[in-house]
Amino acid sequence: MSQDNKARRLFAGKTGVSLAVLCAALSALPAGAQQAPAAGGDTLEEIVVTGIRRSLLASAEIKRTSGVILDSIASEDLGKFPDSNVAESLQRIPGVSIDRNGGEGQFVTVRGFGPEFNTVLVNGRSFASDNQGREFSFDLLAAELINGADIYKSSQAKVQDGGIGATINVKTARPFDIKGFKAIASVKGMYEDNNEKVSPQGFALLSGTFNEDKIGALLAVSYQKRDTLTPFTANRGYIPGSTVGPANRPIFTNVYAPRNQDVGQEAQDRERIGVNLTTQLQANDDLLFTFDGLYNKFDVNSHTTSLGSWFEPSSYTAAQIDANRTVTSLTTNGNGDLIVSSTNRFVTTKAAGLNAEWNANDALTIKADASWSNAKNDAGGKNVFTVIGIPSSYGFRQAEGGGFPSIVNYTSSLVNPALGRTHIAIREGNDEEEEVFEYKLDTEWKSDGGALDAVRFGLVNTNRQKDSTQVRTDPNTLCLYCGYPTSVDPSLLKPFSLGSFLGSKGTVPVNFMTYDAEAYFRFLESANSASALDRAQNLPAGTTAARLRATNGFAATEQPNSFSIEESVYAGYVDADFKGDLGNMPWFVNVGVRYVHTEVKAAGRQLALTDLLPVAGDPTIYTAVFANNGVPVETKQDASYDYLLPSLNVRVDVSDDVIARFGASRTLTRPQISDLAPRTNFDTIRPAGLDASGGNPALKPYTSDNFDLSFEWYPTSTTTLSAAAFYKRVNNFVVQTRSAEAFRIANAGGLRAGSGGITGPNEATFNVRRPRNAESANVHGFELNVNHTMDYLPGLLAGFGFQANATFVDSNATFDLASTNTSFALEGLGDSQNLTVFYEMDGLSVRVAYNRREKFLESLVNPDAGSDPVYRRTFDQVDARVSYDVLENVQVFAEGTNILGNENVTTGRFDNQVLRYIDTGARYAIGVRSEF
Repeated sequence: MSQDNKARRLFAGKTGVSLAVLCAALSALPAGAQQAPAAGGDTLEEIVVTGIRRSLLASAEIKRTSGVILDSIASEDLGKFPDSNVAESLQRIPGVSIDRNGGEGQFVTVRGFGPEFNTVLVNGRSFASDNQGREFSFDLLAAELINGADIYKSSQAKVQDGGIGATINVKTARPFDIKGFKAIASVKGMYEDNNEKVSPQGFALLSGTFNEDKIGALLAVSYQKRDTLTPFTANRGYIPGSTVGPANRPIFTNVYAPRNQDVGQEAQDRERIGVNLTTQLQANDDLLFTFDGLYNKFDVNSHTTSLGSWFEPSSYTAAQIDANRTVTSLTTNGNGDLIVSSTNRFVTTKAAGLNAEWNANDALTIKADASWSNAKNDAGGKNVFTVIGIPSSYGFRQAEGGGFPSIVNYTSSLVNPALGRTHIAIREGNDEEEEVFEYKLDTEWKSDGGALDAVRFGLVNTNRQKDSTQVRTDPNTLCLYCGYPTSVDPSLLKPFSLGSFLGSKGTVPVNFMTYDAEAYFRFLESANSASALDRAQNLPAGTTAARLRATNGFAATEQPNSFSIEESVYAGYVDADFKGDLGNMPWFVNVGVRYVHTEVKAAGRQLALTDLLPVAGDPTIYTAVFANNGVPVETKQDASYDYLLPSLNVRVDVSDDVIARFGASRTLTRPQISDLAPRTNFDTIRPAGLDASGGNPALKPYTSDNFDLSFEWYPTSTTTLSAAAFYKRVNNFVVQTRSAEAFRIANAGGLRAGSGGITGPNEATFNVRRPRNAESANVHGFELNVNHTMDYLPGLLAGFGFQANATFVDSNATFDLASTNTSFALEGLGDSQNLTVFYEMDGLSVRVAYNRREKFLESLVNPDAGSDPVYRRTFDQVDARVSYDVLENVQVFAEGTNILGNENVTTGRFDNQVLRYIDTGARYAIGVRSEF
């Protein structure tokens, strides 16, 4: 049965038309507007397919005609994605889920493989990342700048290597794809529910072709601003194997002890500016030049105000545990820490590329491409972490049911400025920069008939350099006032209130004090503060002042804690397409192989630890002393490896509407760049836990043998039903192993051997985490997907449609709850579901989208504690958009993101070990869009 008889009508734009008309009118997608003669010679009116249906048509056509297993998203129109950035649009695709930052999608996980396992390309080119690893931050790219994206789930030899999870190619608009003149402008105001503020956002695009469509230029500019307020609770982790209470009469041994509990809010000022410029020149009928330039600046100014309650296990005065030996309540003596901190991002991304496409003859096409990209996060030394203490005693308990924390029974007033005591003050942050140069040559020969349809050959060279430099207060100065030794000027402190928080989930102090961090730094660097510290610590007069002069106070300077990785990849591929008929079923086969050679040059700089000193008045912390006043130890190491990556893709058109696919391939993902760094970091320096971490330049890449099977049914042009199953066998899995490593110290402070990590008279033993290739893992799962429009319904009902998909994934690489030494599990592995219901008719468009990501392992290593894992609880989000065409070229719209205000919750090894509770709130926008 033909498609013409399977649905009675398709709504297009503002007019319902029969599917027969659409099939006759659209010979290629997305075409925007075409004309076709009707049977009997009658002329049909011009048909314009717009909105959500246009997006579905384009995505379905890309998926249907592809030689590999992929999914695609396409904009409803230029500059018209329904989400604020590309990651949030990608999450609607089967198998794709995202991680959020500040309520916005940032990282993408595909089929249970986290962001470091996915290769991200922009217009087919490698792109620099501002992170320490390989993960790409999608929140840098406003969705309006993107015309679509393809997610390759099975491999093909010609497609860039590096992605075991998937290869994601993000595409920007080209003027020759548009033809003629096009102008688009949109503005909107974004309202944040948490802080009740409105911020502006805007987008503009100009595109034109000239000289009989032989020259084209497109300029797109996006501006987004957000003022966010995020209440949170944060726990640095539950320390495994802890002894709580006094050493001579412990309350419990071998328990999971909470390290601390913070409660506060983070205010962020986010500003994103994106510019995309594309020019094209059709030099002659056979030669096309395309130049792309991209600029993005994303600034996040962060300010966090919180109250911290520290739980030193040896200072517990009472405690209770549960069946998992997790401490569920305690009382302790210590200090209420008034904390002011920041986690700024100042990211600038630049990219440029030149592509030449030459049709040498009717059979041979040659493409040459050169590209450059640079990403830099200039946050080094621009973050702060400062603490003022309030001596007190207090308690901790978990709420019934969900494990939410409560902080209770503070014995001192948290709003009395006369009680403030000096403590930690640090300026910190890392400068991260990556630069990528890439050169590609692709050739394709097309036959004029027979079983051999096409042969392709190509060469690729990708050169990547990533530099990470710590800029921080001198390590011998940052803890100068540790231990709450002196009083703070009461005028520095002012009242602060969190307002309503946590509701019935838990109880925390919401009224305490805060201060200006810069004023606090000036106070600590003053002559009066220096003299007060000399007196408190019985030091000769002028000792503290001399130390401050030697390091320019708390000024941030470049520290010997850095790395530089140079990676050069040389690749070549050859593949071929074959086609024919098996009875009445057309078949297509693509087979190829890709060879990759990788060279790595790794360099690291680190501090040499010489001593740990006790801090008077604070048994919860040590002061670290480093050799030669911080002169670094430098290490260099080179490595290389070679791999062959074969691939096979088979497609059989079972009928006009049903396609079966099979894929088999070998893929690789190179180790995280930060894991290659030859250095040792001293992460946590406290009696409750001495933690360090180091890199391994000799790491080999993960390799995966992949098998994919897919069935697709296209009953109408806007209806797709598909099911896909996959299996991956991953080898050379990088395991984070932990072992005890002893470091020699002078022990000038007379620390007692046998406690607090001191294992000898002149020896401190750290729990050191290092990566190595050690394990294999099996990952398998399946995806279900349906896109459907109800054009066959009568009258107004014909405007309805929906998209739904679900992904179920499993692995034998799951975290061993009984292990505290070796971390081996697949981060990001979890099921997900999406449902979008929409309505389009007579200029009205309504969309409601539901996204659910079930519980998954977010990180093998708690970034705050350096030990136990981090899980993220199941998270649901509902977004909505309504628009109406008030004029032919003018549309008004309203949007809502996370309209139910759902919160993100992370936990530790067990579900009641709540680590972070983050309330990003809902946000809403109203705006207007015009197009000419």
